Parts: sequence; C-alpha cells; structure tokens
Amino acid sequence: MSITTYFQVFGSGLVAGMLILAIARKINSGEEIDIIGAFRKVFSLLSGTFRRSSAKNEKPEEAGDVLPHVVDPREQNLYDSAQTVRSILMLLATHIQRTDKAASDSSLVLRDVKSAMNTMDMPTDLNEAHSLLVKEIDRVISSNAALKGELAKSQAVLTEQQHQIEDLRTAVRIDGLTQLANRSYFDEKLNEMIVLHKRYGDPFTLMMIDLDNFKTINDSYGHPAGDRILKGVALKIKASLRGSDFLARFGGDEYALILIKTDVAAATEVAWKLCEEVRASRFLLDDATLTMTLSIGVAEANATDNDETLLKRADEALYRAKAAGRNGVSISGQG
Repeated sequence: MSITTYFQVFGSGLVAGMLILAIARKINSGEEIDIIGAFRKVFSLLSGTFRRSSAKNEKPEEAGDVLPHVVDPREQNLYDSAQTVRSILMLLATHIQRTDKAASDSSLVLRDVKSAMNTMDMPTDLNEAHSLLVKEIDRVISSNAALKGELAKSQAVLTEQQHQIEDLRTAVRIDGLTQLANRSYFDEKLNEMIVLHKRYGDPFTLMMIDLDNFKTINDSYGHPAGDRILKGVALKIKASLRGSDFLARFGGDEYALILIKTDVAAATEVAWKLCEEVRASRFLLDDATLTMTLSIGVAEANATDNDETLLKRADEALYRAKAAGRNGVSISGQG
C-alpha cells in the first residue's frame, strides 16, 4: 500500500472512530446530532480513497501478454485497503455495541436509584435537592434512550457498509475480462490449500493450463478477438468443473486450476477431459470460426511442497506438454 493511501485510509478511520466518543457528549450537551450523516460522510471518504487509488493505477491489460509470476501491486493495494477499512468498521461496530450496553446498564441503575429515592422520607429542606436530582436522572435516562436509538441506526449503517466492503474485497479478486479469480486471489487460495494439506493431509492437485498458439489469434484477428476467445475458453473450462474446484486466470492466456480432494490420477482424467472439451468446441468470431487446444501441466501437492515448489512443478509439467507438441497433458513427479 502506498504511503498516500495508508494515511488516507487510517486518517479516515481515526475520524470515524472519534464519532463514537462524540455521540454521548453531544447528547448530554443537548446539541442536535446527525450520526447517520456523519457515518455516511466518513464512508464516502473511504470509498473515494479506493476509487482514486484504482483510477490512478489502473492500466489496460492486453490479452496474450503473459504476466510474470508476481502479485499485481494494484490488486494487492486495493485488497489491503479493503481489509483495513473492514477492520475499522468492525472496530466501530464493537464500540457501538459496548456503548449501547453501557447506556442500557446506566439507565437501569438510575431507574433503581430514582425508585429508591422516591420511597425515602426526605426532610423538608432536602425536597428541592431531591426534586432536582430526580429531574437530572430523568434527563440522563432520556438521553440514554436517544443515544440507544442513534446507535441502533448507526449499527444498521455499519452493517450495510460492511457488506459493501465485502463486495469490494470480492471485486478486487476477480479478473475483469474472464470473471474468474485473478492472480492475487489464486495466490491466496493456493497458500490456504498448502496449509490445509499440511494440517489434514487431504490431497489436492494443481493444474497449469495454457492456450496453444494464442499469440497467432491476437496477431491475425486483433486483441478484441483474443479477449473473446479467452472468455469463451474460461466459460468452457468452468462448465466442466465441480463447484468446489477453483479456477483462476493466472495471466495472459494461462489459467490455473486447483482440484480439491483430488489425487493426480483423478486430476489427469479431468485434464484430458478439458483438452477434449476445448478441442471439440468452435469459437465464433465476426468472420471466422476457430478451434483451440490446451496444454496442461498437472502436479499433486506432497508433504514437502510449499506454494512456490508446487507451482514450479506444475509449470515444468506444462512446458513439457508444450514441448511434446501441445494439445496434451503432462504429469509432474513428486519432486
């Protein structure tokens, strides 16, 4: 995350956090408050941070240009920002709940005090003090009731904004062209699968999938046609998978597929099925009908793998499949 974005996000968070402390003071002082409007202004500031950061860094990606095996800093920037603001909103929600409980508890205690005072036989010279104290207790109880109402509205606003943050977190993990998971999301998922594999031992297999001779499509028909092919192949592959399988656009014309609870033998059958499905398909462009083929590298995770070694083995298997003439599957050894 850039220094500018860092200060924008955390500065906005500090402003939002101070709203909670200001609520009780304003109510007790009798001032009119618009807590909902205040929260909306803060969230608008935070949302503006994301939009400015995204617009500043966004660059068009050309189909067919294979991305290096690193996380896109633009996507990581947005994802980190979304995580930060989500944490801020969660903290505000916690403070609202605590303040609401404190208001309820204090109102309950004050009512008990008022009830006890009303049953006491006060000397005549204390009647005026008694009356003033009861009036002050009533005012505080009323203020607490107003505070609870405002807190309830604020909680509803925060819940809505947390949903928007979750939507944003999802959006920055999706490839805009194919609507598959993007590289950042894939890296996160692969790391998660490695951790689960080491803990529980459930098998999973990684496939690296490459569109054969895709550069020819871009050169002959142009990048818009290449984009349509990339989207069409993504839909074809996804339609052949289980709901639990994880398909991502790794970069350019390359896809990555994680098959959960699947050993290398079963994964190899899936890989050949994908090759056959795509090879038998026809992809329509404005003035042409094209056929495409896939090269696939398959590697099952083992006990010594980390995300880098597993990815390297799947990549090496993919290169062997392409070197063998493309339109086929190559299986990695166990490393």
